[in-house]
Amino acid sequence: MACTSCEVCLSLSKEAYLDIFAEENSDKQIALIISKYLWFEVVPVSVEGARFICSSCWLSLEQFHEFYTEVQRAQASATVHSTAAATSAEDKTECIVEESTTSKDHPEFYEVKVEPTDNIQEGVNEEEAHCTDKPLACVFVKCEGLVAPDPTAQSDNEEEILLEQQQQQTEEEQSVSESSEDCSTAGEGTSKRKRKRTRKSDPSQDSKTRKVEDQQKEDEELLRFYKRIVCETCDNQRMMAGESQIDYGTWRGLLRHTKECHGHDKIYVKCPVCEIKLRTKFNLQQHMDMHENPEKYRCKLCSEVHQNMKEHMQNKHQERQFCCDVCGKKFPFKKRLTVHIKKMHVEKDIICDQCQKPFTRYTIEDHRRSVHTARFVCEHCPKTFNSRFRLRQHMEEHDESLRNSTSVPCTVCGQVMRDKYILSRHVKLMHTVQPAVSCSTCGKTFKCKRNLSVHMANVCLAPTRIFPCTICGKQFRRKNKLKEHMSTHTGKPLYMCSFCPETFRQDTHLYYHRKNAHYEQWLQMQQQRKEGVRFRLNELP
Repeated sequence: MACTSCEVCLSLSKEAYLDIFAEENSDKQIALIISKYLWFEVVPVSVEGARFICSSCWLSLEQFHEFYTEVQRAQASATVHSTAAATSAEDKTECIVEESTTSKDHPEFYEVKVEPTDNIQEGVNEEEAHCTDKPLACVFVKCEGLVAPDPTAQSDNEEEILLEQQQQQTEEEQSVSESSEDCSTAGEGTSKRKRKRTRKSDPSQDSKTRKVEDQQKEDEELLRFYKRIVCETCDNQRMMAGESQIDYGTWRGLLRHTKECHGHDKIYVKCPVCEIKLRTKFNLQQHMDMHENPEKYRCKLCSEVHQNMKEHMQNKHQERQFCCDVCGKKFPFKKRLTVHIKKMHVEKDIICDQCQKPFTRYTIEDHRRSVHTARFVCEHCPKTFNSRFRLRQHMEEHDESLRNSTSVPCTVCGQVMRDKYILSRHVKLMHTVQPAVSCSTCGKTFKCKRNLSVHMANVCLAPTRIFPCTICGKQFRRKNKLKEHMSTHTGKPLYMCSFCPETFRQDTHLYYHRKNAHYEQWLQMQQQRKEGVRFRLNELP
């Protein structure tokens, strides 16, 4: 049962499952109990298939159903007895008050309760006279002395039994007819209390209905904005196979598919506007609101729009509190400091089996996925890329309309950068005054720390990787230099000029030739670079 999941907890465990709509489970009414106590309903599938519930969920629901039934039965019984006792006490009190008033004003009369008969209910139609819902009438009997109690009067116990029967009948009725003019004031009070005890709608059922309606409304709003809620893994596979793609429609549907088919719950939906990946339903709703109402999410200091304003303020406008004890670099969040330590200051004891480069156990998988796994193929040429970002950069060479889509100019020198991140790095390196740094090994001075780091890696530090020549044994620090060196043994050129058919074995020779032999074209290329256009070397296959 690899793809069987519980409809309640969505678990994929190997425990026992119950078929909700199986004939042998029909007496348990599993679907009815789920819809009664939870906020959703389980309906039978229209095609071949079954709906299951795990044994632990069913045991919990069944125990709660038994507890709920016992409490409901006990409360109903207590309500019936308390209401009957209160009604009997009120009737007795009213009759006693009326008796005292009557005996004071008219001593020759006293009040007794008698069973309604045709003689007492004269003028009342036959249906009203025989109605068991009518209260006992209070009549005044004239006497000249003490009169024995009427043997036809109801006893207290008989009245309580009669009231219980009447309340059971009134639970099925919507209203009670008004008392006739011949009935006493006590009868009218009892009739009003009965109208108040009319059956009301179940509030829990209304609440569940409202929750279902709100859930459907939220799903419709999300689908309207995000267009498609799909599984990226299956979507790419079906696209490569030429099959139709599947839209799951709701976040819950995508989560159920991922658990059943992929065995995890790490799902996301990509925003169609900014293409950011959102991994919770709350973030989906908040992100949609950010695009539709951007002024609610605009920073008062820098006027940028951010979904998480607290995180933006801590990242951009507050002092960075978390400092690395090894290199001194500061971070705005503790989790970024933790990731930095794991990637940069943990011993690199794992060697990549393809490129022999050392990595930590936290970075080896990222390296293999981003370097040695080509997942994106250009539709115009057979080149493959390890990330969608690199593919888009390459696509700019085929489609000129994509080149200036995100480019931004530098306000200092006017040079156009590909995006705002490259612009910020350009401003920091080229237009920000930084103290000069020098190499502790050779004493050479550099403008910034970045240039010093490149120098240390290429010249003064012990190499982490060595690329030896298989012919002469000469070693190189960079793979590209080994490739150019191998061309001296094979005699095969690596590069060709874009403006003439001349070929070269080293990229430095190509740059020198292009600047001296094609100076006007070289000036045009330099100007286009300032405008954000990127050029690649024309490498020979």
